Amino acid sequence: MSKNPLEEYFDINLVEDSFALVADQAETLVDRFYTRLFDEHPEVQPLFANTTPQGQRRKLVGALAAVVKGLHDPDGLVKTLQEMGRRHEAYGALPDHYPVVAQILIEEMKALAGDSWTPEIEHAWTSAFNLIASTMLGAYERTENQAMTDSQNSSQANDNLELVRLRSAMENTLTAIMMVDRDLVVTYINQGTRELLQRHEAALASLFRGFSVEKIVGSCIDMFHKNPKHQRDLLANPANLPFSTDINVGDLIFNINVTAQIDDHGDYIGCTLEWYDVTEQRAREAENRDFAGKFDAISRSQALIEFEMDGTIITANDNFLAAIGYSLDEIKGKHHSMFVDNAYANSPDYKAFWDRLNHGDFDAGEYKRIAKGGREIWIQASYNPVLDQNGKPLKVIKYATDVTEQKLRNADYAGQIEAIGKSQAVIEFNMDGTIVHANENFCATMGYSLNEIRGQHHSMFADAAYAASPEYKAFWAKLNRGEYDAAEYLRYGKGGKEVWIQASYNPILDMNGEPFKVVKYATDVTERKTALNRCGQVMQAMAEGDLSQNMDGQYSGEFAELQGAVNGTIDQLRDMVEKIRNSALSINSAASEVSKGNTELSARTEEQASSLEETAASMEEMTSTVQQNADNSRQADQLASSARDQAAQGGEVVGRAVAAMSEINESSKKIADIIGVIDEIAFQTNLLALNAAVEAARAGEQGRGFAVVASEVRNLAQRSASAAKEIKALINDSVQKVTEGSKLVDESGATLAEIVNSVKKVSDIIGEIAVASEEQSSGISQVNQAVTQMDQMTQQNAALVEEAAAASESMDEESRSLLELMQFFNTGEGMTLSAAPANNRPAVERRGADRPWSEQNQASKPAAPRAAKPAAKAAAGGDVWEEF
Repeated sequence: MSKNPLEEYFDINLVEDSFALVADQAETLVDRFYTRLFDEHPEVQPLFANTTPQGQRRKLVGALAAVVKGLHDPDGLVKTLQEMGRRHEAYGALPDHYPVVAQILIEEMKALAGDSWTPEIEHAWTSAFNLIASTMLGAYERTENQAMTDSQNSSQANDNLELVRLRSAMENTLTAIMMVDRDLVVTYINQGTRELLQRHEAALASLFRGFSVEKIVGSCIDMFHKNPKHQRDLLANPANLPFSTDINVGDLIFNINVTAQIDDHGDYIGCTLEWYDVTEQRAREAENRDFAGKFDAISRSQALIEFEMDGTIITANDNFLAAIGYSLDEIKGKHHSMFVDNAYANSPDYKAFWDRLNHGDFDAGEYKRIAKGGREIWIQASYNPVLDQNGKPLKVIKYATDVTEQKLRNADYAGQIEAIGKSQAVIEFNMDGTIVHANENFCATMGYSLNEIRGQHHSMFADAAYAASPEYKAFWAKLNRGEYDAAEYLRYGKGGKEVWIQASYNPILDMNGEPFKVVKYATDVTERKTALNRCGQVMQAMAEGDLSQNMDGQYSGEFAELQGAVNGTIDQLRDMVEKIRNSALSINSAASEVSKGNTELSARTEEQASSLEETAASMEEMTSTVQQNADNSRQADQLASSARDQAAQGGEVVGRAVAAMSEINESSKKIADIIGVIDEIAFQTNLLALNAAVEAARAGEQGRGFAVVASEVRNLAQRSASAAKEIKALINDSVQKVTEGSKLVDESGATLAEIVNSVKKVSDIIGEIAVASEEQSSGISQVNQAVTQMDQMTQQNAALVEEAAAASESMDEESRSLLELMQFFNTGEGMTLSAAPANNRPAVERRGADRPWSEQNQASKPAAPRAAKPAAKAAAGGDVWEEF
């Protein structure tokens, strides 16, 4: 049995079996077919004007069944199809209608068959319909009047079979083929085109509204072009063909080869388009161009050298040759080991280096290499194995940059930083304040180990209140802006230990100028800060009069010297104040005693004056009656005796007053000597303070704090000198007044001596009165005169005593002022100073208002004015200091 020629084009059995899947749904199939055909291609409806839909459906079912049945009778099938083709030609059916009919039929059969429909079935039916269409279209070339012979019929059949072969070949080729007519309307697409467009249907539909692979036949290819005129002008002339180009459709790239279709008469009837999806290929080509450009750019900017996998040098660019100092001929064909020292070239590390490269592992880092003439250079390089298509290393390419200068500069920087790290406390922070690292100096200063602080926040070293303050937040904000901060800071070490540091916080910037960490360099200045703070406290206390404070603590070097100088000054001032205070107490006590004695003397003198006045009155009464002479004489004798005793007592009091005034004068001179010593000490202290200020100025910034202290000491010395000067003036004034008081007391003594003599005379006179009454009148007159003189003397003595009392009271007030000045100083001895209580002297009673001399005397000799109390802080600029 001969082989069925149709089996060369499609699987006959597969077509028969698959038709059985839809045979029982034939009516549904034809209904759906015509519904879609008329909806999608309304232009074919006029072809069915001479038949009813029911009749046409029956014809289609019958035609399908006849075709399937005739697959085993090719000759009979050809005749049947040719007859059908002639009828379709008569109906007005066009060749373009056949692919549309075939496509819709296949799609509806597929829909009805469901999952049983396979790509193999679809391909078999597509080939069968192509053969059927070709055969039916072949009948279009025959006319009704053409005489046909059997041989001609046979030749036509053979031609049809050849056409079937060609269409089958086009259908089954992997190349996507599309045919268009002269109007660029698609007349045919093969399976390759269909699959290509289906693969990208979603993308094409998003670009071309209404695009569908099923509707591509019958549509115009202008839809794929933004400028259809260009491609129409190109395809209008077959002389422009063949033509090849890439078209971009969205993200897709298609390569199209266009060839002309020429019929048997040599007429240009359309074009054949071969479609290739070259999207990935063009991407790879672009990537390769990009790689080539990058490689060229790297080669221009970096040193490049290529090696075989055994280390043999293949080539090198000019940058590498310039860095290494060789020419290409000097290194080509030699081994890489020529660039390393012999010890490393023979080491296991060097062998392992090339073993890694031969395993396909790259190696990158900084390398020391030996250039021409043994010159050492440093390069930043990467060794990159290049793999072949099988992933096997083919060669090694090294990209390198000469970093010799940078390496040496970095080594210098590293040495400087290491030196700083040995002498200072160094700690590093992230920009959020987290501790990254700290050196041993810092850990020793703060009392922590590195593990105790790493990862903690900087606030662990700050006071809790400060760490929560806006100032602390602003401190870190400043550092995050890239601004450094330097000052003296109070920090807290382990266990709450106070640590003063002189430090700078330095933001480190990256290559973009942005801070990425903070490095702090610090010096422990706790001893200096503590010494200066304590010194300031002592000086402040001294300025406030507290001399009980000392600069305690353990210090070394210049701070120990400062401690000794400050404490020595305090000790000297404390001793000086104690001496002045004791002298003031002595003066106050003596002045109080003198004042008290003068008060008592004044009272007795007034009593004596009163007695004398009474005596005068008695003497006047004696003249009125002689009878009472005897009685009066006795009374006068008694009075005279009493007056003599009182006068004697007054003389003794005056003698004691003279002695007391002499002692006061001696004490005042001693005080003046002490004040001179104080003035000398103040002068020496001021000189020492000036010398200290000069030395502090020579010390510069480090002596600034000590200069402030020296200035305060100098000011205090000036104040002490001023106070001593004022005290000296007061003492001199007191000495002068005491001298005057002594002189007055001497005069009082002389007067009292005269009073004693007068009293004796009175006594004698009274005796004589008793003997000779005849002389009474004359004697009374003399007595009256004597008593009058005595009264005058007594009044004068009273005035002198009052002046002496005022002078002693003034000296008492001056001594109290001196004690008050000394109360400003606290020497810490726990002793409370108190002045002797003031002697409230009663006012002297004046009798005999008819004695004008007493008032004149008082007016001519006013009481000594009370000295003004000196200010606590004396003004600078005395004679001594101006001279100094």
